[in-house]
Amino acid sequence: MKFNIARQPLVPAFLTLAAITALAMWKVPLTGEFNPENLAIPTHGVFAVKTLEELLGEFQGAFPGWTRAIGALLMLFTGMSLGRLTLRYNLYSVGTCLAIPLYAAFTAGLALEGGLLQMLVANTLLALSVKNFARSFCNGYAFDALFRASLYLGILLLTAPAALPLVALLPLAIILFHRTLRESVVALAGFLLPILAFGYVNWGAGGDFTAPFEQAVEAFTNGSALEAARAIPIPNLILLGALLLLDLLALFFFLADSYAAGNKPRAIFIFQIFLLILLIPTLLNPVSTSGEILLLAVPSAILIPFLLVRIHRLPTLILYLLLTLGSLSTLLLQ
Repeated sequence: MKFNIARQPLVPAFLTLAAITALAMWKVPLTGEFNPENLAIPTHGVFAVKTLEELLGEFQGAFPGWTRAIGALLMLFTGMSLGRLTLRYNLYSVGTCLAIPLYAAFTAGLALEGGLLQMLVANTLLALSVKNFARSFCNGYAFDALFRASLYLGILLLTAPAALPLVALLPLAIILFHRTLRESVVALAGFLLPILAFGYVNWGAGGDFTAPFEQAVEAFTNGSALEAARAIPIPNLILLGALLLLDLLALFFFLADSYAAGNKPRAIFIFQIFLLILLIPTLLNPVSTSGEILLLAVPSAILIPFLLVRIHRLPTLILYLLLTLGSLSTLLLQ
C-alpha cells in the first residue's frame, strides 16, 4: 500500500514532531543576558512589578538549559493540541494528523533567539484559546469554554503585548459560534481578569493601577510600525512569505469547497482565517518584535493541511518536503 503523506497517521506525525522539536531546541542559540531595554513596552521606572514578558526574558537569560527543556515540552504540547483539534472536529474530511508535524516545522523555521521562551508560551496560550473557542460551538451554554478561551487570550496579551489586535477575536467568536449575551459577559470577564489582576498587583506593590495600560497605549502610539519586519533575517522572511502564500492558496480552496464541510468545521476555518488576518497588524505595530512571527505557526498549521489533502499525492509530498526541509534549513542557518 502506498504511503500518502496527506493522510499521515498519529505515530509518524508524533515522531516527526519530537525529532524537529529536539533539533530546534538544540540548534536555536540562547546566548546573552536579558536586557530590559529590549522589551517591546519599557517597564523600568514605570511598573512596580515585573511583567510576564520581563520574567520570561530573565528566566531565558539565567537558565538556558531549562529554557530548552520547557520550550521542548511547550512545542510538543501545542503541536499535539492542534492535531487533536483538527481530528476532533474533522476539519479536513479525512483522518490526518498533518497539523502536528507542520506546526513543529513552522515553529522551528520561524524561531529566533530573542524572546524564544516568551513566544513559545504565547503560541501555547493562543492554541489553547483557539481550542476552547472551537469547543464553545455547541447546542447548550458554553460558559466554561468561553471563559477559558478568553482567559488564555488575556494572559497572551500580558505575555506578548503586540498581540493587542487579537482582542477582535472575542466579538468574532461570539458572533461566529452563535453565543448569547450572557456568555459574552462571561467571555469579557475572563479576558479582563488577568489584565486587571496585573494592574491590581502593580498597585499593591506601590505603583499606579493604570500605569501598565497607559504605558501600553504610549508604546502603541509611538515608534515605527516596520521596526520588527526590518529585524527579521532574510531566510525567515522567505519562509514567512511561503507560509502566507500557502495560507492564501488554502483560503481559495476553502472558499471553493466551503459547503463540503459541516457547520462547525466551516466556522472553525473562518475563525482561523480571521486569526491569520489579525496577525498581520500584530506583526507590524510599533510594539511588535521579530519574535512575533512565531504566532503565525498556529493558524498556518491548521489552514495549510486543508490545501494538502485536496491536491494530488505527488504535489502534496513535494510541498510537504519543501516546507519541512525549508524550515529546517532556516533553523540550521541561524
